[in-house]
Amino acid sequence: MPRRKKSTEQQSQETKTEAQKTQKETQKRKTVKKEKYIDPNELLEEYLDEVVNSLGLAYLNLEKEEYKELLKEPFANAVGLVKTKPKAKTIIGRLQANRDSLMEYFAMKLLRLREISKLTDEQLEFVVYNVKAAIKDLAPILYEELSKRNRTDLIDFLRSTWARYGINSPIECPRCKFNAIMPDFSCYVCKYVMSMKQVKEQIHVIELLTDYAKIDKEGFKEILSSGYFYYSWEGVSPPSKMPKNEPLVFEIVLSKEEKEKLKSSYSADSNPPRQ
Repeated sequence: MPRRKKSTEQQSQETKTEAQKTQKETQKRKTVKKEKYIDPNELLEEYLDEVVNSLGLAYLNLEKEEYKELLKEPFANAVGLVKTKPKAKTIIGRLQANRDSLMEYFAMKLLRLREISKLTDEQLEFVVYNVKAAIKDLAPILYEELSKRNRTDLIDFLRSTWARYGINSPIECPRCKFNAIMPDFSCYVCKYVMSMKQVKEQIHVIELLTDYAKIDKEGFKEILSSGYFYYSWEGVSPPSKMPKNEPLVFEIVLSKEEKEKLKSSYSADSNPPRQ
């Protein structure tokens, strides 16, 4: 059967409905466009002095644009995506909620804003006092600059930070006194290279192995036979028991004289004189 044509009244009603639907969608889009979020950069401009003073950064004496660059990212995160202007006190409270991490971020950011050689003494102190996990990357350049300025006090502080957050080695560098000697015998911090002799003197190799022989005779014999052993924070390990989970493991090679001395010492301990 042929379809019935829509009446003029039905067509008019449908056209009206479509027009109303289109109008509502247009109004909705306009409403979305009218929604305006707070611009954190504009807000930082307004609150800059208050934030700088509240966070204790004024003594760094940076330029205004440097302060803005320093604060830009954490400030925007503290503001969030909001339509209502937050008070400076609210933003500062959010920034100070994780103060240690924030200060470390500022320390690293400051080194990107200015060359280390151009930092004032106050700015350099700020960096040293607030660097933590980043010490692994920053220790060499910080130590070099502090040495140039003869800031032994800050070097001491940097050394303690390294011991806690750095790549802590069982071997201490004889030059900078950081526990930063790597398995290739070079210092991660000051680039000094130790000799095998120096390493052996530091760990007191004869006494070390003599004591080891008392707790692991088979391991000691293996060391004498192979002529070397591994040294790490775990102590002495024979070649067959190289530490797998230690990040820093040193291969110590014995000289002919050392092996003879250890053999003599071991024989004497194993065969005590008869009464």
